[in-house]
Amino acid sequence: MSTPPTQAVCASTAGELAASVFDHSRDAIMITAPDGAILAVNRAFCTITGYTEDEVRGKNPRILKSGLQDRAFYASMWQAITSKGYWQGEAWNRRKDGTLFAERLTIVGVPGADGKPHHYIAMFADVTGASMQRRRLEERANYDALTGLPNRVLLGERLEQLLACARDTSFGVALAFIDLDGFKQVNDSMGHPAGDRLLASIGQSLRAALRGSDTLARFGGDEFVAVLPDMCDDALLASLLARVADAARAPIVIDGRAICLSASIGVALFPRDGTTPAQLISHADAAMYAAKRATRGGAPHITISAASPASGQRHHHEVPPP
Repeated sequence: MSTPPTQAVCASTAGELAASVFDHSRDAIMITAPDGAILAVNRAFCTITGYTEDEVRGKNPRILKSGLQDRAFYASMWQAITSKGYWQGEAWNRRKDGTLFAERLTIVGVPGADGKPHHYIAMFADVTGASMQRRRLEERANYDALTGLPNRVLLGERLEQLLACARDTSFGVALAFIDLDGFKQVNDSMGHPAGDRLLASIGQSLRAALRGSDTLARFGGDEFVAVLPDMCDDALLASLLARVADAARAPIVIDGRAICLSASIGVALFPRDGTTPAQLISHADAAMYAAKRATRGGAPHITISAASPASGQRHHHEVPPP
């Protein structure tokens, strides 16, 4: 039986419309075979990626891979495509010239008559500008502008996560409240710009003294907070605190002058001294002030907060200066 003329015209028109949409879409479109081989791409794809259609036809989309997404990312993506028929999200890929770009990506599996994937359609738009702007806003919200260290907001989030993990293990978490002794005098005598550079330098020195798993945040002014997870014994804690104290008193040259400060450090331990971020910060802060009162001749002091088992009242145990 022949196809009625009207139906044939409609099919022809639909095909022309589909081709027109494919060619003129501002979003990149890539069609692949079930094995991943690229069958066709549109002009927007070539504009965004820098590849011509001849350069990518028959290749695997891995030629665009940025390396920023891990295996778990792609496993989750394909699990969604297999179970739901599509995936939507943001990813980073690489152009022909090597530069990275962020894309808002949709991948759809198109089934054949047997219900199995006949081909896949990937559609993406370049959203690098918006993604970078979002990252800058996130950095401003979570990081201190002067030192580049986490601020109070990010400190609170990381501390919450660490305490949640610590509740399920036998390891403790130590929180060290660090106050720089003598900073105010330097700031007043040399001016705020010099003081800012000094704070930034000391912040980096303190960060370098810690482990990769530790968090150092600027709490405000000349105060820093270090969160030390996986505290399995007192010797490890004492070693880390000594390194922090040494880093704080290391000479730093500002405007041709060698500046030497010291630090008063108060420490609170999870779960002994508290089970919430607020409790630990409060007790470490109190211990820091006890250490500051004990400071003599600029020597750094470290005080560990503790609660009396009988009365519940707090007392402080001084650690000898390193």
